[in-house]
Amino acid sequence: MQPLSRKKKTGENDPSDDAIDGDVAVLSPVHDDMLRGWMSGSTALAAWLEEDPADRPTFYSRNLDDKELDDEIAERLRDREEEVARLRRMLGNGDDIDTVLEENARLRKEVEKLTRSNSELMSNASADLEKREAALRERENALNEREKGLKAPDTSELEQRYHAELAQKEMEHRFREDELARTVERLENDLKRKALEERAREDELKLAKLSKSEASKEVQEKLRHAQEKERRALELQDAVNHLNDTISEKDDELKGLKEIVSYKEQELTRREEDLLYRENLITEEKRRMEEAKRSAGGLAEAELKKRLEELRSEVDRREKELKAKEDFLRSKESELRQREMGAIEEELKTKDQEIALETDSAKVKTGSPRLDDLLLGGIPFGSNILMYGPPFVGKETMVNQFIAEGLKKGIPAIWVTTDKTPVDIREEMKLVLPQYEEYEALGLVRYVDSYSRSMGDVSQDKYTTYIDVPTAHDQIMDAVEEVAKMYKEKHEYYRLAFRTISTLIAYSDPNTAFRFLSPFCGRRKRDRAVTMYTIEKGMHGEQEIQMLGSIMDGMIDFKIEQLKTFFMVKGITDVQSRSYIRYNATRHGLSIGSFALDHIK
Repeated sequence: MQPLSRKKKTGENDPSDDAIDGDVAVLSPVHDDMLRGWMSGSTALAAWLEEDPADRPTFYSRNLDDKELDDEIAERLRDREEEVARLRRMLGNGDDIDTVLEENARLRKEVEKLTRSNSELMSNASADLEKREAALRERENALNEREKGLKAPDTSELEQRYHAELAQKEMEHRFREDELARTVERLENDLKRKALEERAREDELKLAKLSKSEASKEVQEKLRHAQEKERRALELQDAVNHLNDTISEKDDELKGLKEIVSYKEQELTRREEDLLYRENLITEEKRRMEEAKRSAGGLAEAELKKRLEELRSEVDRREKELKAKEDFLRSKESELRQREMGAIEEELKTKDQEIALETDSAKVKTGSPRLDDLLLGGIPFGSNILMYGPPFVGKETMVNQFIAEGLKKGIPAIWVTTDKTPVDIREEMKLVLPQYEEYEALGLVRYVDSYSRSMGDVSQDKYTTYIDVPTAHDQIMDAVEEVAKMYKEKHEYYRLAFRTISTLIAYSDPNTAFRFLSPFCGRRKRDRAVTMYTIEKGMHGEQEIQMLGSIMDGMIDFKIEQLKTFFMVKGITDVQSRSYIRYNATRHGLSIGSFALDHIK
């Protein structure tokens, strides 16, 4: 309940004036006569209710005898005005007149009670208002002085110069970077042109050595090959155009769905705010009832109990309404989740062409276009890749991007975890793929967890096969084989992430881990699966790394040098560069820098 307020003798009614406890006010005589006339029955209720609220004066005067009505009484009068508006709606809806009369009688009792309370409050006029006003003025002056003392100094000229120079350096750096990018592009074009010219000269030399008939036959054969390639290129172009049209249509559909989801989210937010507002109203009503009980000690105990029961019933009713609203919001959230899952399923149906392209090229995309360019298209099918680097350099992010790229195309994923729970993996993947849980619900993600049970976690996850300890290699092998068999029945291949080999070695020894990983990698190669294994740099000797590398198809080596991060591709496939390449990593993805065009055959 807000404190009582009293205005100074200024002759104005400014609602922004500060309120001080203990002030009182009285009803306006005009409204007092109107209320008494209505209570006595001399004024027609329907006629009074149908009056324009703008033509009626307010229910209280703020200038009578330099006092104001108690905020609690003013609040109750506003409640009564809302009751009157509700009665007007009841009359307009044709409700029973007896109900209106009952409400009329109840309102009369409330007005009489408020009038008595007003009289009692007037008899207890505030004696210490001047002292409180003086105290408030002193506090206000102290706060003003303190605020002046806390004003931040202006930015110094040196700091402004520093920022200007920093902006200039950044602009120069960007300009140089653009120049280097243009130079790289020009060199690439020159290299392609030189390769074509060299191939043309070789063909000319070859034709010069042949007889006329053989040269004619060779020319006809090359012409036929050229025509075949042209026809194939036209077919591919038509397929690309069709795919672009399909993608455009799906983008439009997805945009519409996103707009619907955004609107629903806004609607849910508004409903939540409405529920919070109603809850605050109920809390305020309870508090006001307690205040009224303390301030109206002279009222009859029976009347207070009756009012308390009415308030309790009103609170119960509103709580039921809030519960119904919450149930409605939960149902709407479930509906939105179902719609989003349906959109993902529709999107997956359009990815068959991309999977076919991967199958034709026998390489899978990594989720990072720059890394795919470095690998000349991606990672070959059946590859086992070792991700070797120190902690917190982004190798796990590269693995997460690799898994997310497959899920977007409908390619299933298997996680083998020895240092993370499925909940931890799920939270990491949401940063890379926000709809990750929807792909789980579609059955595209499974976990083999050998970490949770060894840590004493007894929770259950419906997508997880739990292994008691990380050293139970046979159980890990059998669990992965079972999931892989299920996926191979419906999909061309699957992707697997093993986090981390370091835990296996820590719980046993390098030889035992090698004896387990050797057949494990072989079975993944048999399934044409693409697998990434993480291992921590600094925990193992060079001999152990070389022993593990002998059963892998390649390695991505990460390092930190002068607070900068680099990685280098070893093995795997033909690449554009075998040098260390600089990159920046966040939990959302990798940003890979430029690399030299030193393709190694």
